[in-house]
Amino acid sequence: MRRHVRELHNEDDPSANVGGQKQHVCQDCGKVFKFASKLQKHENSHVKLDSVEAFCSEPGCMKYFSNEKCLKAHIQSCHQHITCEICGTKKLKRNIERHLCTHEGGRASVERIKCSYKGCLHTFSTKSNLHQHVKAVHLEHKPFVCSFSGCGMRFAYKHVRDKHEKTGRHVYAYGDFEEADEQFRSRPRGGRKRKYPTIEMLVRKRVTPPDQLGQESEYRSWLL
Repeated sequence: MRRHVRELHNEDDPSANVGGQKQHVCQDCGKVFKFASKLQKHENSHVKLDSVEAFCSEPGCMKYFSNEKCLKAHIQSCHQHITCEICGTKKLKRNIERHLCTHEGGRASVERIKCSYKGCLHTFSTKSNLHQHVKAVHLEHKPFVCSFSGCGMRFAYKHVRDKHEKTGRHVYAYGDFEEADEQFRSRPRGGRKRKYPTIEMLVRKRVTPPDQLGQESEYRSWLL
């Protein structure tokens, strides 16, 4: 909030005002930044040789910085890597666990978290997955409800609920086209001659399910 007031409502701010918005311009290269903090961080890259106090020793980097604080910030954002104990490759800290899972029999597989419920042999790579398993399997927590009226089935996972709603269980919507297909309702003797259903007929509308008509055998014989 303070930064918002200072940067957008401070009339004494010497920054350029373009299109009603404050613009923070780098005096060395002309780059424009929305926030003063971004400009200050960028200006640290324009360190003069006479003010250099630290440099990055990472292979291929060798960037210079005016103080140790800037160097540490640079290392955390660009070189925060951990060496894999199995293959020796460097990975970002947030990706190292995922990388370890690629090594069969590696450290990640040994440290898998076991479910504490008696008789359950499931193991998980993270505590989050374990908690999800406990709620769904052992506590039978089912927060996801089928959205079709009259169904009421509940599921532990959203993707399982979505898959259920797309299955043939809900092909027919109750109350939609209560009367059966006109050709099926025609009299068995005399009257209009029955025709085999076409793709256009099936796509055009849905009909009442045969089990609701009580004439399943006749319906099947008509289709055949």
